[in-house]
Amino acid sequence: MSTTTFQAKSANHDLGDRWWAAMFNASPDPQVICRADGSVQHANPKAQLLFRFPSASPEATVFIHQVLPPAAMQILDSTRQNPAADPQHGKGIKVASADGAGLIMDLDFIPLHGGAVLINFRDATVSHRLESHVQRLITAIDATPDAFLVTDKNFQITYVNPAFQTATGYGIEEVMGRPDDFLRAPGEQDRVRDYLQQVGQGREWVGELTNVRSNGEAYLVESTISPIFDLAGGFMGYVTSERDITQRKQLQEEVRSERDFAESILKSLDSGIYSLDCEFRLTHANDGWRQMPAEHGGIRLSGPPEIGRALIDYVPDPGRRAELLSAFQQVVDSGKAQSNFFHAADGLYWAVQISPWVAGAQKKGLILSVEDHTIYHEVQNQLFQSQKMEIIGTLAAGVAHDFNNLLQVIMGHVQLLQMQALKQPAGAASLLQGLEKISMASFRARDITQQLLSFSRAQDEKNVAVDLNQVISDAVKITGGTLRQNVVLAIHPTPAPVEVRIDFTRASQALLNLFINAQDAMPDGGTITLSNAVVVPDAALVARHQLRGGREYACCTVADTGRGISPEILPKIFQSYFSTKVAGKGTGLGLPIVQRIVREAGGFIDVESVPGKGTTFHLYLPLAHEASIPAGEAPKLPVLRGTGRILVVDDVELLRDFAQNFLEMAGFTVLTAKNGEEAIRILETSAKPVDIILTDYNMPSMNGADLVKRVSANWPKIRFILASGYLDEKTQADVRNQNATLILKPYTVDDLIKVILAEMAAG
Repeated sequence: MSTTTFQAKSANHDLGDRWWAAMFNASPDPQVICRADGSVQHANPKAQLLFRFPSASPEATVFIHQVLPPAAMQILDSTRQNPAADPQHGKGIKVASADGAGLIMDLDFIPLHGGAVLINFRDATVSHRLESHVQRLITAIDATPDAFLVTDKNFQITYVNPAFQTATGYGIEEVMGRPDDFLRAPGEQDRVRDYLQQVGQGREWVGELTNVRSNGEAYLVESTISPIFDLAGGFMGYVTSERDITQRKQLQEEVRSERDFAESILKSLDSGIYSLDCEFRLTHANDGWRQMPAEHGGIRLSGPPEIGRALIDYVPDPGRRAELLSAFQQVVDSGKAQSNFFHAADGLYWAVQISPWVAGAQKKGLILSVEDHTIYHEVQNQLFQSQKMEIIGTLAAGVAHDFNNLLQVIMGHVQLLQMQALKQPAGAASLLQGLEKISMASFRARDITQQLLSFSRAQDEKNVAVDLNQVISDAVKITGGTLRQNVVLAIHPTPAPVEVRIDFTRASQALLNLFINAQDAMPDGGTITLSNAVVVPDAALVARHQLRGGREYACCTVADTGRGISPEILPKIFQSYFSTKVAGKGTGLGLPIVQRIVREAGGFIDVESVPGKGTTFHLYLPLAHEASIPAGEAPKLPVLRGTGRILVVDDVELLRDFAQNFLEMAGFTVLTAKNGEEAIRILETSAKPVDIILTDYNMPSMNGADLVKRVSANWPKIRFILASGYLDEKTQADVRNQNATLILKPYTVDDLIKVILAEMAAG
């Protein structure tokens, strides 16, 4: 049998056979005719080329099973056994070619007469590959979480994936053949028309849509709608891919809200906030720099800070630049925040907080906060100053206590000597004159001690009628020795006394503060002029201070020839803690104290100042129409006498002896004790009762107030007089609640005897 193509054997061949042979040989597909035994009878040129069948010869018989796999042979056998049946087909059968390559082919088995079979081989490699690709694509689409739908050219749904059913709640049967507009929320009609128009014109549409699930729940999707074309370019419909972005939108909105909240906080801060990357380049800056000076914390800006630029480029001072760079690196390396402070040349004090910027475990850079701490710094300094004043006050109280005790001894014995001298012949006049001077000096020392206490401790004001000339005189005596040699003090009192109602000590304090300020305003020397006058304020002064016109005032004026006060600073000088002096020189409390003293006396202050020429303070005080009380004047000698038993309790022997001497001279029976325990023993063993206990307050072991409590519980009829150089308000109240009478040291003999007689009468 020959495996070559059909050849015409004679001129008598039938025309149909020739036609069939021509078609067999010209077929574009490889074709083979097999005999009933499976041998190849004919092969067209395509088959010969593909399988390389050998030339016709008895020894060159080829069997078809050499190229067909078993599955195809089964189809071939079935076709031979049923020659009357329709042709059978095999799809995607792998056939071995002559070069050994496996070819994917579709086979047609056509039965012929005599058990022969025509096998047609069609190359299925491309279609098989395409079908596999389509199958994989469908598998992927079915597995994706995004919803897919496909429509035909009439925009009716022909396919949906499982995710579509999950997302929408609709089954396949409910959506097939329907337009997709039923998925859209009522307000989406314009967008639906827009995307149908675009895909109909062959353009892709991308956007967000609000869909409605089968249960009526609305949700937001990100949709991509693409047109589908056939190979000829004809429109076949569109495919839609949709992703539910409801949660993502919610998260984005939350992130946006948090971001806006953080930005609002940053914008509301008075601080300048700068964020830096690990190379110390700016990544963000709030608007705080707009409210601050161009130079703040060592950073100098002439305009908005440039993002991406190294912050250190804005630090002109090399020393400050090196300091900040070192601090930046330390915070990055350690991960710990660091506070940095900068005292600028203009006097402002800046706090720079440098904090690590960390996202999770990753170091992102630094966060800088620059804030003006000038006020806090000044208040802190004032706090330190106040603490020092409190310590000084405590020391002054202790010194004043001991000093008052000594003064009490001096004053008391001087008075005793005066009483004895009065009994001497007329020749003792010179002695009395000397004792009078000692007495006056003692009382002046007592007033100075009280003034020292008033500067450091709160005291009840005693507004009485005083001569303003005397206040000036005393203030000059106190400050005269403290002024520098290049400062001249000129005093111009009024010819006649000027009476005002004011606490004498507070009035002296006000003048002393003005003296100190005046001297500080004249570092190169000058003149302080202090004068008194009785004036009627003019119309301008009345309007400026809202006064009642036509009223007379005592005006005490303190003027200096110093540097003066600039107009912009002048309105601030009475603000607490405001000071133009260098750090450590001023507290910012002197002038507010002066203003308070004057106001509490019913007056007001007017200030005039010319820069470079000096400042003048006018203290206006209402006149007092009553006789003034002289300060520091020795009282008259005592003439009062009494009887009764008095127990004197004091830990200072000199005071015990003095009290015993003058009380016995005044007619009293006196017992003495050096402390509270000894006083109680005396009371327990005394045969006669004690009428009055005169006790010091500051004593070791048991103070005077404790002694009053102990004695009151067992001897309720005893009266108490408690003496002290200084007691705070709370202690005074506690003592008075125990029905004890207070008397301040140093007291006069006459004052004490008056108190004793009053207690005797009350008892």
